[in-house]
Amino acid sequence: MKSFFVFLLIIISVLSCTSNKSSKGGIFIDGIYKNSQVKYYTGEFSSKWKELDVDYLDLVFYNTKNNAVIYINGKCKGSSDAPLTILRTHLLIGFKGKKIIKSEDLSIEDRKALHSIILASLDGVKRKIDYYIFKKNGCLYDLVLISPINTFDKNQKEFNEIVKNFKVIKGSNIKVFVK
Repeated sequence: MKSFFVFLLIIISVLSCTSNKSSKGGIFIDGIYKNSQVKYYTGEFSSKWKELDVDYLDLVFYNTKNNAVIYINGKCKGSSDAPLTILRTHLLIGFKGKKIIKSEDLSIEDRKALHSIILASLDGVKRKIDYYIFKKNGCLYDLVLISPINTFDKNQKEFNEIVKNFKVIKGSNIKVFVK
């Protein structure tokens, strides 16, 4: 159990390097996430995935059975105009021994997207990362799975459903009321 908390703290600290957001103030109901900048549909996460509250990311889910993390983030204000390959490097800050084993251009939401599968170590623990990044309507979206290597295929199957379901919803600039 201690290793779970250490892993989680490391993942959250690394993810904080990839985002300058604070206090996202969003809500996630019935597979729809919305905040003052973005609104999108992911579908529901299975009961294996527990939602975590991380101020600087839209959605973070942790698989309590196998120490995997899925996070989804959308950023409009101050999003970078850099190429997707450059933006991918931001995710990898803090990881060691990075090896991109797959990198392909594809389309998400009728936009050019970069899909990468990466092997890397975090605090000496090997992880496999499935990463999608794309821009739409002036916003940058990251969809990320970080998994132990031995459970990657199982986690990726669920993650692929989230990616397949992902849809940006028009009218993202709506008022959000937080509890």
